[in-house]
Amino acid sequence: MPGMLDDEKALDEIDVSGMLRQMTDLPAQLESSLSSKIIVGPGANRLCLCGLGGSAMGADVLSDHMQRTTGIVTEVVRDVSLPGWVDADTLVVLMSYSGNTRETLAMYDEARRRDARIVTITSGGRLLKLSEENRHPHVKVPSGIQPRAALGHLLGAAASVVGAAGMSSVGNDLRDMLPALREEVASLAPGNPESTNLAKQLATQLHDRVPFIYSSRETRPAGRRWQTQINENSKMLCLYGELPEADHNQVVGWVDGERSKVARPVFLRAASDRGMIADIVRATISIFEDFGLEPVIVDLKGRTPLENVMRGMILGDHVSYYLAMLKGVDPTPVSSISELKKRLG
Repeated sequence: MPGMLDDEKALDEIDVSGMLRQMTDLPAQLESSLSSKIIVGPGANRLCLCGLGGSAMGADVLSDHMQRTTGIVTEVVRDVSLPGWVDADTLVVLMSYSGNTRETLAMYDEARRRDARIVTITSGGRLLKLSEENRHPHVKVPSGIQPRAALGHLLGAAASVVGAAGMSSVGNDLRDMLPALREEVASLAPGNPESTNLAKQLATQLHDRVPFIYSSRETRPAGRRWQTQINENSKMLCLYGELPEADHNQVVGWVDGERSKVARPVFLRAASDRGMIADIVRATISIFEDFGLEPVIVDLKGRTPLENVMRGMILGDHVSYYLAMLKGVDPTPVSSISELKKRLG
């Protein structure tokens, strides 16, 4: 469909629920939520970030940044129960955009039983009600959008929480990069033609393929975001692998196995990759190229791993949007998830 992605009227007719507008609000969401006022007492020596799906994506960004820059044990939990090490000295941040995520509510109950220090981030629902009843600190984010499109709200709120707890100054780092994030969003807008729009170019390359996204450990939140956004917005199968781990298993399937006509490897190469990991990424790409696997190479801009991740997420969001446009599907509805929740009661 040559030129289709440059037809803004056609895109609007497909995106009837307005996913593009929700996604491009990310910098504004982040700026607003970084100003969240919350009181969290100091003294916790571990951090447990709990959530599922789009609600947990900001937790991934925060956790990896804290593991790089602080000595605080930090883990993201996508489950129905907490790790054994969670106790009264642990700050447990529970994130559910709707406030009604069954698994997150189960972890909230368990955190109370363990007498952990609890903070919640939500737009409403049962989680907000419980937080108010039990007088737990909470941040209420704006409602009315898809959880996966609320990344700026949820990440900014979580950064405010750890800042208030004296655990990290990540909020300052995110605030400093807001101009760069706005620049990234602007460069990928529908008004920019495919000839200069990287997201449109990548969507055209991945249309009718099964993308396998690879990144280094430091930029894995971006790789995971690409996978989940292509799954949900584009209604496509997409998988993710992390380097160097994938070099010890998945590479065999690609190189030694039967060649797939639909699978397409995509490497997110971060500007901040250095030393051994940069050598690993370079060597992995070279073996894919030498065996004719046609890897797509995406260079993530930024001066730090955090900026690489944030810019990479914005790029992946737009790629997933343009893939949905090429497929002619509204990115917003996720009927299968709704059906699964119905079956779970």
